[in-house]
Amino acid sequence: MIKKHPKSRNILCTVLFIFLASPSLSEKFELGGLYTYHYHDGRYADWGDYARVSALMAIENINNNDFLGDNDRLNMSPENLIDYHCWPSNAASMAETLIKKDILILTGTDCSSPAVEIARIASKYEIPVISNGANASSLSIKNDFPWFIRVVTPSEEYDRYLIELASHFNVTEIAYFYTTDAWGLGAKKVVHKAAKNKNISIKKEFGFKRDTSQTTINKFMQEVKNSNIKHIVVTGPTPDTARVFRAIGKYGLNKKGNTIYATEMISADEALDVVKGSKGYFAPMTLLSKTKQLDTFKQSLEKKLGKDVDVNSKAFFYGALSYDHIMTIGHAIKTMKDNDVEVSRKNLMPYLRNVDFQGVTGRVYFSKITNDRINMPLQIVNSHGLDKLTGTVKFESIATATSDGGLIIDNSKILLPGYKSLVK
Repeated sequence: MIKKHPKSRNILCTVLFIFLASPSLSEKFELGGLYTYHYHDGRYADWGDYARVSALMAIENINNNDFLGDNDRLNMSPENLIDYHCWPSNAASMAETLIKKDILILTGTDCSSPAVEIARIASKYEIPVISNGANASSLSIKNDFPWFIRVVTPSEEYDRYLIELASHFNVTEIAYFYTTDAWGLGAKKVVHKAAKNKNISIKKEFGFKRDTSQTTINKFMQEVKNSNIKHIVVTGPTPDTARVFRAIGKYGLNKKGNTIYATEMISADEALDVVKGSKGYFAPMTLLSKTKQLDTFKQSLEKKLGKDVDVNSKAFFYGALSYDHIMTIGHAIKTMKDNDVEVSRKNLMPYLRNVDFQGVTGRVYFSKITNDRINMPLQIVNSHGLDKLTGTVKFESIATATSDGGLIIDNSKILLPGYKSLVK
């Protein structure tokens, strides 16, 4: 038997005392991120990049303020961040790559079609997915996607407002363009129902796959022109919507007497022919109330990006939503810790659904029967074309949605196609 020296026993006791007397070791909760900072065709997506930057900014603020307590931290390592291009192909396999790592939750998933694939693979592995932008109506169903939640409302909550606005302009017939992905098909149902309710006839309808060629879209638009249809509605992702706008410009349909409506806001860096073809169009977007919290977020984002930010841009809206979807995770984990609940993938999901806090985009809380955020404020914005001072697309808020499903419209701010100044 080997005898220990008395001095060694004293050292061992001292180390043991220090270990027992020290506070518990901090934990690091690793997040996986699927963001779009480049489209499938390689073009830069400013809105997705803002979302990525804002997510990392929220993580930084949570950690710097010891929001989780006990010096616990969130982390999203560069190797756990994937630019998935807002594209459904391989989205599930990219998500699976992250899931097989030691991550707590998947974040980002900002586009509907890939979000459907990601939510399905998440159900297989029983890991939460939180989205800052995917709004296909099918993603609302908890039984189909029990591990999915989003800080936006489904598309049917606002696609119909485009038809509401068309009715305000006494439109009686439209041409309708939509993509045949999960989002586009969900929007199609909403547009059809709303058009029927407003006695608006869909004279021409064009359903097409994402990334359909410009040549094909041009042929569709030629049909619209030949049929003398003056009003156009588009529900599809940004790259496809941009092709429709380009075709509208090519065939001279952005002119007086016509109106254009689309569910997507185009980004500041779109091609000039797209901007010209879309001038005067209307799009729905989250309504951000002017609060001190939002102003602080804007200043912090500008500092992080090293440039001024347009608060009426698509990129800023997605950045704000992204910030809040990470804060949702922070609030859920904090509540779990306060209740002495182990922070795990399985335990996290119900706590995400019960979050309720005031975020930079307003009150963030969720339905008990769907995967959706409740009562997200909405507005309609109007493209005023290229702002020569900033070199970006200028959007003006021209209407807000009311609690009873109507619109409060400010006609004095509206710029219609073909006009150089505001239509009073």
